[in-house]
Amino acid sequence: MNVAEVLLDVLAEAGVRQLFGIPGDAINDLVDAVRRQDDIEFVHVAHEEAGALAASAQGKLTGGLAACVGTSGPGAIHLLNGLYDAKHDGAPVIAITGQVERRFMHSDYHQEVDLEALFEDVSVFNATLSSADQLPALVVRACRAALAQRGVAHISVPSDLMSESVPTPRRRGQIAAPRAVSAPDPAELDRAAKLIDSSQRVTILAGVGCRGATAELVGLARKLKAPIVRSLRAKELIPDDHPLSLGGHGLLGTRPAAEAIEECEVLLVVGSDFPYSDFYPEQAEVIQVDLVPERIGGRHPVSVGIAADARATLRGLLERVDPGRDEDFLKLHQESMERWLARQSERETDDHEPIRPQRVARAVGELAGADTVFTCDTGAVTVWGARHLALRGDARFTLSSGLGTMGYALPAAIGAQLAYPNRRVVALVGDGSMQMLLGEFLTAVAKDLPITVVVFDNRKLGLIQMEQESSGFPESETGLPDFDYAAFAELAGGAGIRVEHVAELDPALRRAFESNKPCVVDVVVNPEELTLPPRVELQHALGFLRAKAKEFLGLGDKSGGLSVVKNTIG
Repeated sequence: MNVAEVLLDVLAEAGVRQLFGIPGDAINDLVDAVRRQDDIEFVHVAHEEAGALAASAQGKLTGGLAACVGTSGPGAIHLLNGLYDAKHDGAPVIAITGQVERRFMHSDYHQEVDLEALFEDVSVFNATLSSADQLPALVVRACRAALAQRGVAHISVPSDLMSESVPTPRRRGQIAAPRAVSAPDPAELDRAAKLIDSSQRVTILAGVGCRGATAELVGLARKLKAPIVRSLRAKELIPDDHPLSLGGHGLLGTRPAAEAIEECEVLLVVGSDFPYSDFYPEQAEVIQVDLVPERIGGRHPVSVGIAADARATLRGLLERVDPGRDEDFLKLHQESMERWLARQSERETDDHEPIRPQRVARAVGELAGADTVFTCDTGAVTVWGARHLALRGDARFTLSSGLGTMGYALPAAIGAQLAYPNRRVVALVGDGSMQMLLGEFLTAVAKDLPITVVVFDNRKLGLIQMEQESSGFPESETGLPDFDYAAFAELAGGAGIRVEHVAELDPALRRAFESNKPCVVDVVVNPEELTLPPRVELQHALGFLRAKAKEFLGLGDKSGGLSVVKNTIG
């Protein structure tokens, strides 16, 4: 077996089923090796960034190892944005990059880039293969590092090494990298329980680290009569209509969630590295539970820190805490949540035209089905997905959380559909994000993936507009072309449906979900809909008024700085 074949052999044994990338001269041997085997499928994407994003989405959704590849120089460089998404959201991904021949390295050769230096910050394992006899051990170590540390492993392979024979091709060592279940310190559990029992007002902030521990989370919340606030990545763990849930926290969250955190005496943070310090309570005692010790207290001072597994810690607290507290705090915020949901429902069922994006998000959630995998992009669409997309049953939800990159949802949907071929996959995409990696719809068509892409088409970068105006700047350079994405989808070989009226929305979504082809539902939504935070601070309100005054006086550009011309295709 040669180097390329051994690489694939180890990746297949580690659970990799797709290799996302674009062929290139430095990886031609690897692409040919893929052609000659049946375990791993090469997914030829339109841009390497999308390949890395698709791999990142697979890693987040499945917890297993995903893989992408780029040729030397620009091909490798293009991977970086998607790999940073994997780094920030803890997705196990291995990136294989080609490199110039060894005799040309360090000579400023054509397409030569110092790939080890380039990938140093993004990776938990980073190496250049220098000899065939380093395999299979080197790639086994890379796979184990990515799985154990939930991050990116990178191996660069000089092109002249790809075809060399490996002296001992069978792998050495175990590829599986089980994560240790860290038991909580009993003394810290006792301290946390004592602090909780001294309070009548406890709020729980739950993150994606509670995966596999939702029964314990809900059980503790019931015992403490405490509301649960969640991070956006934890949206799939506890539904917004659960009686103990107050929805999400932060700028994309709910007002009841913000109030419950502001008014609590003790905030129990479990499995969340929620980064926005302004949204932590000023007066409350904070207990933080996290597997990674250095995260504890990193965002906000804590009174008790427990570096341990979330499930084991929640069980330990369940055994220790006293249930003897009244329900006044919980009932107060449950009633607030009922009022919040009622107000959101009014927007979600409004027949206003242009169509309200809230209505689109609600309709998608209601019609898609209980086992749908949703991918959500970055921008105003994140607000609509966070607040108005209801997840049902075993539905999944993924987005670019830590990195917050635009262009995530479409390639993520491709990765998700390949990982879950028997489940419906729906991408929620703003038109700004859609135009970034539009060519990946061709990838979906080429692979015959029946994904549904719902475009929230408001002809502008809506979230950027809100950020500009809340800071006192007039809207500028946020406009986007009035482009018919449905017509593009048809030309690309998929299905396309354009929706301009409320009455067309539900029938269009049903047709898309029944289609066996990649489908774009291009929904023209109200461009004036505001992406407001759960609570509007005075400085933001004043900034918004200043911005509108400047726009009124002609100092801004209401069109967002773009000459909007209808683009007719076909």
